[in-house]
Amino acid sequence: MDTNKPENNTPKKARKQNIQKEINIIEGALKVFGKKGFEETTISAICKAANISDATLYEYFSSKEEVLFSIAKHYTQRELNRMRDVVHYIHSPKEKIRVIIQAYLEFYENNRLYTSVALLLLKGNRKFVRSEAYQVVRESAKSIIEAFNEGVTSGIFREDLDPYIVRNMILGFIEHLTIQWLLVGRPESISGFRDIIFDMVMRAIAVDETG
Repeated sequence: MDTNKPENNTPKKARKQNIQKEINIIEGALKVFGKKGFEETTISAICKAANISDATLYEYFSSKEEVLFSIAKHYTQRELNRMRDVVHYIHSPKEKIRVIIQAYLEFYENNRLYTSVALLLLKGNRKFVRSEAYQVVRESAKSIIEAFNEGVTSGIFREDLDPYIVRNMILGFIEHLTIQWLLVGRPESISGFRDIIFDMVMRAIAVDETG
């Protein structure tokens, strides 16, 4: 147990304040990491952006790296909760896939600074892949696998495909487009590519009803 972090038995009001302070640190850190990258970012710069002292930061995080990983955990968990609320009311596996694609694209487009940190700094980071924060990212991608498996069960998606390959294909389409948007500024908007990506995915995974 990390004794540097706020205790769970603190009064409710204090816990709420602690959570908000942690969020403030994460949001301040996002601005610095997004502008300077990992190597050039310092604890002092994060603290200045969050308007706290260095000592206060260490009450919540043990290192600069942990702050970086917590950015992904915080934003992904928030988006995962929102996505689950929406997908829960959709019964068609195809429409679930469409909505998930749309959610990813809109989230990346509306949170460009976070997207830059997530896809350019964290993607491929070996330590991040072993972190608790990465498990939240993996959990968010389960919605794709669940929707695909529902489609296989109902006979509309191909049963000979590996669900994890399908997940990687969908995320690959989205992330390739998004990284291009981040690096070269094209296309101007990625959210408008929902149906193009959805149609490509359906051509690959949907059962051929003409045969």
